[in-house]
Amino acid sequence: MNNENKTNWNIRPYLAMGLTAFIVIAVSIIFYFFIARYSGASKFLSLVIKALQPILVGVFLGYLLNPLVNRIQHFIEKRAVKCKRIGKWLANSARGIGITVAMALLILAVVLLVWLIGPQLYTTIEGLVVTLPTQAKNTVSWLKGFIQQNDALEKYAETIITEVTAFAQNLLKTEVIPRTKEIVTSVTGGILVVAKGLINFIIGMIVCIYVLAEKDHFKGIFKKALYAFWPTKAANAILKTARKSDKIFGGFIAGKILDSIIIGILTYIILLIFRIPYPVLVSVIVGVTNVIPFFGPYIGAVPSILLVLLASPIKALYFLIILIVIQQIDGNIIGPKILGNSTGLSSFWVVFAIMLFGGVFGFWGMLFGVPIFGVIYYIIDNISEYFLKKKNMPLHSEHYNDIDTVDPDTHKITNK
Repeated sequence: MNNENKTNWNIRPYLAMGLTAFIVIAVSIIFYFFIARYSGASKFLSLVIKALQPILVGVFLGYLLNPLVNRIQHFIEKRAVKCKRIGKWLANSARGIGITVAMALLILAVVLLVWLIGPQLYTTIEGLVVTLPTQAKNTVSWLKGFIQQNDALEKYAETIITEVTAFAQNLLKTEVIPRTKEIVTSVTGGILVVAKGLINFIIGMIVCIYVLAEKDHFKGIFKKALYAFWPTKAANAILKTARKSDKIFGGFIAGKILDSIIIGILTYIILLIFRIPYPVLVSVIVGVTNVIPFFGPYIGAVPSILLVLLASPIKALYFLIILIVIQQIDGNIIGPKILGNSTGLSSFWVVFAIMLFGGVFGFWGMLFGVPIFGVIYYIIDNISEYFLKKKNMPLHSEHYNDIDTVDPDTHKITNK
């Protein structure tokens, strides 16, 4: 009887953990399919997200700027001790000064970005539209000359060109021309979306100020509710996980943005040196897509190479080599130096997270899937270590590489 009770007592935590995990996963799947399948719920969720866009922008900006504000605040507070006359005022105003400086730097960065890149982007796109037909014609002529020099390719070229031409004509007749009105409407709608996005960004900057100013108050509300509705041990564990999540997300997002800016500038300088066409537009594409882990450089490479190919096939080959070299430098030197081990994931789990979250949530899943999975991995690892500690077993995975068996009573490991 005692042995039976002892067995049940040992099994109970595992049953509880498994049941909890099953319920959480089941509820998440049901909620996802409810939103995806039920049009009323998805429309309501879309309306809520649209209404809260300025708030979300403000919270995101506040999250990014908070480390900078904290550093400025701590710097002023240290100096305030040495100032006798205005020391007290400086200490009380340190947070406000930090917010003001951070917002000023944000506005300055946006203005400089628009002032430096905006006109060049406009000129590049305008020149591309004007010269695109000639460049396309020259590219086709070059390809024809290349094909004529290769007998094997020449046999298939005429068939391929005929099929592609027929497909393009059919596409124009059935899709493009009948939908001209829709295309014009989409372009107009796109302009309105950009204008609305600009308004949301301006409102978000105002919200950002409130978020930064009330940060400690919001943290206090969260902790108060946490300890009110959860047991103390569970609340402590949740707070510990929240701090780790903040470290993972903060390090990953800030580091990835800085890494992408460096790669964009480096690409621009190298393209200028080698006189590659459209250096500004290509550098912006490479820098922006570099935010996406692992697959970002390849996503940005495709449109960039096509743009350069239209101007000069030979320079497109040079650009491909340059891009490979830059990505090797980023992947082996710049990226690890900036990001370090912020997520705690190996290369396999990074690819796994991007494929999983990207497949389910699209672009935003590819962007934030790695830090989200990093948090999930951290939670699972902590739960595993908790049960291993109760069994007095090793915590590091290396100890289990050559494991043969584990004694069920003493929990001692027998290696091969």
